[in-house]
Amino acid sequence: MSQIRVAVCGIGAMGSLMVQLLARKPAARVVGAIDHDPCKAGLDLGEVAGVGRLMGVPVRSSCAEALAGLECDVVLLATTAFAAEAVPQIMTILEYRLPVVCIVQELFFPIGDNVARAETLHRAAVRAGVGVTAGGVNPGFAMDLIPVVASLPCWHIDRVVVRRHVDFSPYGPDEMRHIGAGLSEDEFRRGAAAGTIGHIGLLESAAMLSSCLGLDVDELIQEKEPVVSDRARSTPFIAVPPGRVSGFRQRVVGYSQGTERLELQMLAVLDPRPDEGIELGDSTRILGVPDIDLTIRREISQRGGLATAAVAVNTIPMLLDQPPGLHTLPELRLPRIWSGREDPPPVPRIRTLG
Repeated sequence: MSQIRVAVCGIGAMGSLMVQLLARKPAARVVGAIDHDPCKAGLDLGEVAGVGRLMGVPVRSSCAEALAGLECDVVLLATTAFAAEAVPQIMTILEYRLPVVCIVQELFFPIGDNVARAETLHRAAVRAGVGVTAGGVNPGFAMDLIPVVASLPCWHIDRVVVRRHVDFSPYGPDEMRHIGAGLSEDEFRRGAAAGTIGHIGLLESAAMLSSCLGLDVDELIQEKEPVVSDRARSTPFIAVPPGRVSGFRQRVVGYSQGTERLELQMLAVLDPRPDEGIELGDSTRILGVPDIDLTIRREISQRGGLATAAVAVNTIPMLLDQPPGLHTLPELRLPRIWSGREDPPPVPRIRTLG
């Protein structure tokens, strides 16, 4: 396949970044676009996504309009974090026998009620003869893939601690609602108790780590606390006045027969300033033989939107190599950047000096 033809479903903040990245890859061509916002229907995708015209690709309001008769190899889905909302959307795409790469956090490593949804989706994908997968930067990289890869030189592991301090400013309106931006403290706590507020995917990352690292976690406990701003904060998508929620602290602890084996800590902030003393970045500590300490500073935690879009786009070739069905990250070959080249890479010349 010399050029991969891609349709993008959901042309919001994340979908637009995906389009921008795909436009930079000669081996990819965007051929379709879907968004349910009536204000975008009929507009040129390039204009909506901020990259100029893309050969006249119009944004359609439904899969039927966009995908029927379309010569396409894969669909990128960037509409929701929740499996209950995403599965019907993916099932509709599967009717056109097209593979799907999505950024649905709850499908990254399905647990709880989402196991049944994932099984339904897997069967539908097998019937359609195509693959489906979900990923992003978190879950999908910072707090799960990095610890898994870092465990390679270990003889055994006693405990894993992962901390992430991240700037959520680049994310769009949907993610602002998920994290409770602009709510009162009481509203945040009610939403957190209902499961609609807070970062989606931390439990899934913990479950993947336990499975991949052999931690035998049999209980996961999650806590969420609001961060209330003492000043006005603004992002491209929201303005938060003083006294309202501008972030959160979230923690998941995993126990095996009462012994703590795993701890994931996340601090999310909006519009951070250097004088606030928040050091953005990701750290992984594996306690075992040998111990591992690994830190990734600032950039990914500052530009999480770009990283999320990149993970989805870079996953396309890996998914297309898989058999039909729903695939989690551990089932894919080792993730890496998709160079996007149409021509083969050069054969290096070897020289020996001395």
